[in-house]
Amino acid sequence: MNNRNDLNSPEFITGEGTAADHRSPEQFFSPKMLQSICSVSNPLTISRDLSLYSIQTPFMIMLETCREAEGICNIFQFTQHSYHSAQLQKTVVDFTAERPLHRHSCIEIMYVLQGSVTNRVENHIFTYTAGDCCIMNKNIRHSENFTGDFQAVFLMLRDDFIAQLLSEYYEMTSINRESNDANLVLQLFQDSKNQSLQFDKVYLDCFPVIPAEEILEITSPLFNSILQEIVHLQPGSLFYIKGAFSRLLQIMTDPELFSVNRIHSESDNQEYLFSKITHIMKTSHGRCTREELSSQLHYNGEYLNRIIKKYTGRTLLEYGQSFYLDEARILLSSTDKSITSIIEELGFSNRSHFYRLFAKAYGQTPLDYRRQFRAVSSEEKG
Repeated sequence: MNNRNDLNSPEFITGEGTAADHRSPEQFFSPKMLQSICSVSNPLTISRDLSLYSIQTPFMIMLETCREAEGICNIFQFTQHSYHSAQLQKTVVDFTAERPLHRHSCIEIMYVLQGSVTNRVENHIFTYTAGDCCIMNKNIRHSENFTGDFQAVFLMLRDDFIAQLLSEYYEMTSINRESNDANLVLQLFQDSKNQSLQFDKVYLDCFPVIPAEEILEITSPLFNSILQEIVHLQPGSLFYIKGAFSRLLQIMTDPELFSVNRIHSESDNQEYLFSKITHIMKTSHGRCTREELSSQLHYNGEYLNRIIKKYTGRTLLEYGQSFYLDEARILLSSTDKSITSIIEELGFSNRSHFYRLFAKAYGQTPLDYRRQFRAVSSEEKG
């Protein structure tokens, strides 16, 4: 997605009120900017204590671009009828970094387009990279950091807009409400209107199961088209925008494109960390060191290793091996690749070592496994 610095429009201000250190926003914002904060025309309203963000329109899109080395942080705000922009100076960025965690009166989807975003979610700190997505319900407290280099889009969807999207989505697909409870994205949308779940703190981590650049080739044109329709409003623009949102919904709910993990923020912390470790292992094909895990999850590597041991009875090395051995099993049974090429693809430099690990895990050599699988498949077809 291109950086839209050419949009000349009123400033968009991200906050109102007093930050955690009790410094006043008047120290950082000009009178004109402060007036914009309090303007009734601004669809984003923020409580005085910065803890609740609300929107006055069915949806709002925020596009944030941060270039820390250049001291640049551009924010663009889009609704179905208007768009605004602002460039935050370093003093303002520092001020916003100290703001407390906030929640929204609507569903928020964060999607990373470039670089990586550090996001504080409840009591955890996570880094989301290009292609990653996080979907938060109304009770999750969070705050992204304006640090590093990144571009991310934030979609804020009110219940009435979500209802329209779901109605048309179900109508245009073979999915029906009764059989789709297992779809975590749609279920979170539906639960947002459920009064009995109004205090639940749930969010979804959505990670690509194909290379991130391939996901971005699919999603970026949709984001661009939505923004273009807003900027150049024409008859039918709103219908087109809703259609693009529905297409994004279809992409996020496609298991061949995204792996979706449901996180309940009040669940056991170790169980939560183990789910994160498992996802990282899957996406890295088991090739993730203790140091890399520690860097991504912001926990001591030995502590993470103990969690793996607790839930699997294995060490980090053994747990990682289970992933690439399972991948080897799938390649042996579903492709005609030679065993040598499979060994190379999985990063083994020692053929004998691979054979020993495979035989220990599955009780037979890779060649015997392939022969047995093909023999069973032939019998089933016969």
